[in-house]
Amino acid sequence: MQKSIRINSLILLFIVAAFSVRCTRQLDPVPSSPITPVAGETNEQASRLMAVSPTVDLLNPSGFTLGINGHMGDMPYLKTAASKQMDLLKGMDMKWYRLNVQTKDDGSMSSDTRFKELSKAAEEKGINILPMLYTRTLELTDTEASAYQLGKTLGSNFAAKYGKYFTWYDLGNDLELPLLLKGKTGQSQTHYNRRKTNVTAAYLKGMDEGIKSKDADAKTMISSGWLHYAFIKMCESYGVNFNAVAYHWYSDMEKSAPNAPYNIPDITLKLSTLFPGKPIWFTEFNYRYKEAQKSTYEADQNLSVTKFITKCKNNPQVKVLVIYELFNEPYKKTEEANFGIIKWVTTYTVWAKKIIANTLTIK
Repeated sequence: MQKSIRINSLILLFIVAAFSVRCTRQLDPVPSSPITPVAGETNEQASRLMAVSPTVDLLNPSGFTLGINGHMGDMPYLKTAASKQMDLLKGMDMKWYRLNVQTKDDGSMSSDTRFKELSKAAEEKGINILPMLYTRTLELTDTEASAYQLGKTLGSNFAAKYGKYFTWYDLGNDLELPLLLKGKTGQSQTHYNRRKTNVTAAYLKGMDEGIKSKDADAKTMISSGWLHYAFIKMCESYGVNFNAVAYHWYSDMEKSAPNAPYNIPDITLKLSTLFPGKPIWFTEFNYRYKEAQKSTYEADQNLSVTKFITKCKNNPQVKVLVIYELFNEPYKKTEEANFGIIKWVTTYTVWAKKIIANTLTIK
């Protein structure tokens, strides 16, 4: 949804907030040296978890919302009209559509024409598009200085062309995975290759600054999944001035995390402790598909997703939950073949809603 439509309402919000909240926003500190040890890598008491900064509410004044993932270049999405995709989101009261974005050297999208079709349809339905911007030029063998410049170039070129379409930008995807040391959970900074992590953080710092140099009111997020939250803390310590935490969390993680040795019964509260004052987005969530449970999958998926939605709603710091994903992708050999909340009766022409999609559908 283009930002121009939201400007007046946001101005009014800030005027009202000025009379009711007297606070000064603290900028994220930029360290004088690369990653340093940080506090908060152990479980904190739940009593601290709900102290949410007013800044968090202003960043997403409408409260908790839902979204879903899609793929511009995959066949189910190419074969389904942009307007029909947005109708599905609108019917489930979803406000966000997270789309993977690949760019060219000049910052233009590889799927520029398709994006503009989706953007137009999204604007008409009141849907916001969240671009997941691939870190196309990131090389872990680069120096930090080189990585920073490459990230800044990619970010600034992209925002210069598309800044009018977005407020939020999702910087990269699963970037922490190649940085993890073998056999480590990702909960501590010592679990990562330090040199590669510094290079990645430098690139993200460049992306963030590049985007904001061309799009003054841009907001950015950095992601990780499972228990890899120390990666985001390391980026924070490095001086990446991101505005929200994006997290990937699936049903198997939700089942395992409360148990020893992790002892994390509520990932939303854990993230609140680690990142006070930052909005939390779950940019990927769904129930893992297993062929052996095919007959009960839809019912199990419905139960898992609805329970996690409730958990997110109970934590006011959690602002958005983005389900992964809209359509089944039957040509894939991975679980993504069945991850959609929409299934195909006739491939790419006739669909049916799974139980969860019907649960979310506005009556």
